[in-house]
Amino acid sequence: MSSKRLFGGAKLGDIAASAKERPEAKPADPAAFKAVLPTAELALQGRTSPGITRETVLSVDPRRCRPWKYHNRTAAWYTRERCADLIDSIPKDGQQEPALARRLTGEPDYDYELIYGMRRRFACEITNSKLKIRVVEVPDGQAAVLMHLENADRKDITPMERALSFQAQLEAKLFPTQDALSVALNVSKGQVAKMLKAAQLLGYAPIGNLIADRAAVPVEQAYKLATLMERPGARDVVLQAAKNLARREGEASRDPRALVKALLASLDQTRKLEPVRREYNVGSAGRAVLTRNAKGKVTLAFPKGLGKADREAVMQAMEQILKDLG
Repeated sequence: MSSKRLFGGAKLGDIAASAKERPEAKPADPAAFKAVLPTAELALQGRTSPGITRETVLSVDPRRCRPWKYHNRTAAWYTRERCADLIDSIPKDGQQEPALARRLTGEPDYDYELIYGMRRRFACEITNSKLKIRVVEVPDGQAAVLMHLENADRKDITPMERALSFQAQLEAKLFPTQDALSVALNVSKGQVAKMLKAAQLLGYAPIGNLIADRAAVPVEQAYKLATLMERPGARDVVLQAAKNLARREGEASRDPRALVKALLASLDQTRKLEPVRREYNVGSAGRAVLTRNAKGKVTLAFPKGLGKADREAVMQAMEQILKDLG
């Protein structure tokens, strides 16, 4: 994938390497919508720097366009509030950048699928404007790279949306392995692994059903929770906590960050145990000393040592110790 050459002769991997990841953005943050020259546009033209080129752009009915099935924006973006910048600017200044589309056949309701540009599509539908699109013929894997390049140039895609997109692309075999995705999109292997583990959290039905706006789930917290859930018994605790939260009126409408924080708290990682020190008789003359500190560390000592004859007595003492520890 990374060695494929584009229309102007440049390598797709070289274009990807020039695109820098942006900080985590909130979907409703107005400051996120800053006009930039999309890196994906440069990739399509085979260039790594801006230039003036002639191009053919179609103007189509936005209602005849649907999202590409691996499109990485969630439905939470398509509101008047979150598309206010485009709804305001398109009637005044026109659509500055075309969306990227592939032509569809055999779908009576749609003529095109958008690889990127769904916010532009929404704004054009709301303002009763034609949608400008550039039509390309590219396979899914290359479409995924172009979509990633477009988003790397913008602040209004959240890391969790990108993580869910990576997950969907791997499940659909657009890339054969995580490493292949990492190379094609120029994202470090460690970052891809972290994002995929974070995305897995929303695959648990009680958690996925609890959180309405998945785009706003912070990757760092989700990754931490998903990692902790690998500990024995932790998954059941967290899933039950999610079910309990879902039963409470209004909990599902809470900020996703607060919900993930509540699920982390359900594991009660800071709970301190009562320190314990007990002595047990072992045989006729021996003894065992049990201690447990506030962090749960248990130590068992035999001050007078043990002999072969003490085996049965030790086993009996251990049964009692285990019962006492619960």
